[in-house]
Amino acid sequence: MPEGILIDYNDGRPVMAITAGLRAPSFCTSFSGWSSQPMQYPVNTPLVPGSQVIVIPTNPVYIYSFAEFDVAFMTVVTRNGDSGVIIGAETIGGKSLVPDWSGYVMELLPAATYNEGLFVSNSTDFTAISNQAALMTCAWSGRITVNGSAPLPVGGIPFGKWDNPNVSVGFDGGNIIVRDISYTGRDDVAGTATIDLVIFNQTAPVGGDGITMTNAAGQVTFSTLKRPFVYDRQIQITDAFQNIGGGYCQIVYTGAQVRMNGGYGNLRMKGVVMSGGSVRSAYNRVFGNYASNGWDMTRNRNISMPILVLPNMY
Repeated sequence: MPEGILIDYNDGRPVMAITAGLRAPSFCTSFSGWSSQPMQYPVNTPLVPGSQVIVIPTNPVYIYSFAEFDVAFMTVVTRNGDSGVIIGAETIGGKSLVPDWSGYVMELLPAATYNEGLFVSNSTDFTAISNQAALMTCAWSGRITVNGSAPLPVGGIPFGKWDNPNVSVGFDGGNIIVRDISYTGRDDVAGTATIDLVIFNQTAPVGGDGITMTNAAGQVTFSTLKRPFVYDRQIQITDAFQNIGGGYCQIVYTGAQVRMNGGYGNLRMKGVVMSGGSVRSAYNRVFGNYASNGWDMTRNRNISMPILVLPNMY
């Protein structure tokens, strides 16, 4: 096991290991709904000078469909000084769309804020958790079986582990969506997955056994009892399996795909497939079927926005 801090509550949950390389992002703001501008999504929020900004998408794919369709995906994040971020967009059909997305803006605080807090390092990396950070906490953890769709037990950002190469798992902002990818037709066929699910939100941490940190005002800002939101990597998801080392993968729509089937373009969202500890992107919920009139409508695009992987300690 790597060197660091090991906390075992002996409560049936995995032990909590705080080791070098973990990252603990501080909450800035959430966003949802229509952008104010085409082909980008500005989010205004105060940022700490020198911090590293990350965007955690909860719905990074917008499908426009009237007489015809197009799809807008989240791409890169540009920092707008210390007053917010601008999330870029790309489309598969070339239209200029006003995206309807949702997600969270968070930041990794700079070293100047670590005068008080928790610091773990090795020869190549470190983990620093400031008592000034606004950390999300684990609001729910447990095992659920989803047949087609299921609402989240509590609101927040879902992460999961499961083992089934024949289903794709997505998230529409409120519900987990499971589809059978062994079915290759045009219908929207439900799948079933048993998922070890963890959800993070802004529930305040509470002090207790383990490690508790407070700020100058006496507020609890970190507690291992409540299991704070930390991640160990970001991945660029593709259609090929990649190993995530037994961690929890963010559950989110990962792109969109149009497959030609019987003269129709079968437009679907994409989700996460997890099997044997590896993940990939594959088609999920059907959005619509469009008569092709002889035109090959085939498209396949994954989001370029990275998604998060959490360590197995929830």
